[in-house]
Amino acid sequence: MKFIQILFSISLLFTLFSCQKVINVNLNDAKPQYVIEASMYEGTHDFKVKITQTTSYFEPQSVPLVNDAVVTLYDNNLNALPLTATGNGWYELPNFTALNFNTYQLQVAVGGKLFKAQATMPAHTNIDSLSYQPFGGFGPPGSQDGDQLVKVHFIDSGGVKNYYRVLITRNDTLQAKPGNYYLFDDQLRDGLQIDAPLFTTLFNKNDKADIQLLGMDESVYDYFNTLSEVITGDANTGAAPANPNSNFSGGALGYFAVYSSSSMSIVIQ
Repeated sequence: MKFIQILFSISLLFTLFSCQKVINVNLNDAKPQYVIEASMYEGTHDFKVKITQTTSYFEPQSVPLVNDAVVTLYDNNLNALPLTATGNGWYELPNFTALNFNTYQLQVAVGGKLFKAQATMPAHTNIDSLSYQPFGGFGPPGSQDGDQLVKVHFIDSGGVKNYYRVLITRNDTLQAKPGNYYLFDDQLRDGLQIDAPLFTTLFNKNDKADIQLLGMDESVYDYFNTLSEVITGDANTGAAPANPNSNFSGGALGYFAVYSSSSMSIVIQ
């Protein structure tokens, strides 16, 4: 099983486990590009999309918000469901129910361009349990004696390639700083028990840990995987930054993610 530690703050989240940060990876004075960030979650939720544009590295870091796009979601039966612009670059489809194994398409028309992405929600994977134990070893900045390491335990769905992401919330605060959640696949653990140690966030006595296990398809995994390489790999190699592999056609940056989701909480005693 391959674990990849993600060292960035993710930009869009539409559940209680959310944070926001726009990532501009081009350092040259390039022509602005559209950035589309969309996450859909298993069950009934408000489906939201954020659209912005990149800015030059040499310009002030204000992010241009895009409020004049036409955004349409197509469900598994290709029914067209328009999203409503709500301001500040946001578009919303209230109370949408997303189902496992369904394929969804997102279409964005803006500035004379058309961007399309497609993603399929994988099978639901239940978190079986959470556990914790005293942490011994080299931990994240600020770690100290008495810190507790939380593990998430679940059984992988066999016979199919699965890709996962874990979000960690400590005492009602999403741990959104670089390195605070995992992206991994089921390589070498297909259909078996997976015990994932969440060692980037350590806990103390009386802390509450809320853990969200997300399943995604390969195109979304590839986006976050390459984003991690952009942020961490280029810093180590000195190579020029490149854009992560978007699953949008037409030249847009960003991603359209369709997640299966399972959550569980534990209080450190």
